[in-house]
Amino acid sequence: MRNAIAETFQLAMNQCFTAVVDDILGRTVREEIFQFLERNGIKSAEISSRFDEVIEVLTRIFGNSAHVLVHKTVTELYKEYSLRAGFAFGESLEDQVALLREKVVGDLLKPRHYASIEP
Repeated sequence: MRNAIAETFQLAMNQCFTAVVDDILGRTVREEIFQFLERNGIKSAEISSRFDEVIEVLTRIFGNSAHVLVHKTVTELYKEYSLRAGFAFGESLEDQVALLREKVVGDLLKPRHYASIEP
């Protein structure tokens, strides 16, 4: 059961990242980002499990502006689980994702759009 919850968390995070990039930068730029991630060895299905590396790649592309994409992704992930994102803009987002993952798996939480999350 916990493995299924953890997998769903990964899918939800991937979906949040995709939606945020699409909303902020548009579909064309999203496709370019995914291609760039792929060239750096990160497949789209691995975004959540390799989020720290995604952050590094985005930072190389966008500089410190990448933090906006990452912060918005983590904020949307918290919303997806109907939890309040109680962290500041400058805090470690990798730590926030790890804390959320522990809470989701520990409490067996499901995202709001559970039925719409696809692998």
